[in-house]
Amino acid sequence: MDIVFLLSHIPNPRMNKRIDVAKKIGNTALISLDRKSYHIWEVQHKDIKNIIIPMPISTNPLKRVFQISLFAIKALRHLNKFKPKLIYVGNLDMLLIAYIYSLRSNVKIIYEVGDLNKLIIDEPKKTSLKLLRKLLIFIESKLCKRINYLVVTSEKFYEMYYSKFIPESKLVFMPNIPDFKAFENYSPKKEGAFTVGFIGGIRYIKQLKMLVDVAGKLNINVLIAGAGFNKNEEKELREYCYGRDYVIFTGRYDYMTDVANLYQQCDCIYSVYDADLNNVKIALPNKLYESIYCNLPIIVSKGTYLAELVEKMGVGVAVNHRNSMELEDVLKKMIVDSNYYNSLVEATYKYKEDLDIKKYNKKLTDRIQKLIV
Repeated sequence: MDIVFLLSHIPNPRMNKRIDVAKKIGNTALISLDRKSYHIWEVQHKDIKNIIIPMPISTNPLKRVFQISLFAIKALRHLNKFKPKLIYVGNLDMLLIAYIYSLRSNVKIIYEVGDLNKLIIDEPKKTSLKLLRKLLIFIESKLCKRINYLVVTSEKFYEMYYSKFIPESKLVFMPNIPDFKAFENYSPKKEGAFTVGFIGGIRYIKQLKMLVDVAGKLNINVLIAGAGFNKNEEKELREYCYGRDYVIFTGRYDYMTDVANLYQQCDCIYSVYDADLNNVKIALPNKLYESIYCNLPIIVSKGTYLAELVEKMGVGVAVNHRNSMELEDVLKKMIVDSNYYNSLVEATYKYKEDLDIKKYNKKLTDRIQKLIV
């Protein structure tokens, strides 16, 4: 086996793009944990070997360690059978497993980070959590000595954290640019009530509730597409929206077949997250690139790296993530002032040509090919 993806969840659209790159280079397989409380996506690449290991993962640290250990035992058995030249991992838990396997082999490792661990990036107040944070940083820094490349979706991840123990020569920046194949049938919305779309895994419930409340005041529609990262949060949001006919829930969707249809139901995209979290401040979600590609204005949180880019490009607007009045004013202006709305739409056309995932895929392809020769 040339390449094995070792993931803590069913591959999301971002990881599916990485698998798509890998399987064109060599024989590829997937070993994935399927968390029963975190089943948001379906397996997309049916033409590779898929080892899916279902297992509930607790939020209790001690239970989690035990459950991840059980998964690790199973994953290592499969790795011993596959004998891969390269393991592509998606978070710290999986990096630890790959590290253990590497102690008995010459396997190469690529470590991709789509989000920084909240405990690491947000300084905890409790002494116990501070000690745990130091331990996690120590462990990650040691494990990263074994990696060949670090892939990040936001360069800020490297600047703020990984630059402390990983040389820049190992850095690969892979922005969350959409897979254009999924948008081949996309066509802009032409009629119907003004609709704000939230498309992706459901989280940051307070900000979604704020959108729902504001939309009710303005008599506009809300489209919420995706499943919850936390089932209890998704249930809470659905109950909050019960009886509000202007809110449409689609639930889980297939990215490649459904995402274009979802975007073409929207007039703007909502990507307002809890900017009190440092991870949110520096992340670059795929909604930025998807909204530009679909020529839709995007609303984001003030005080974030995402807001800096959005306002610099003029493709959207930033609001205070805790201020419903700011959101109401922005949406009202989009609805009433067609010149303002059209200026945001027109700005997206300037950057559409820059969304060339092929050049980033080529960069990743070159790195992988060097490692598996």
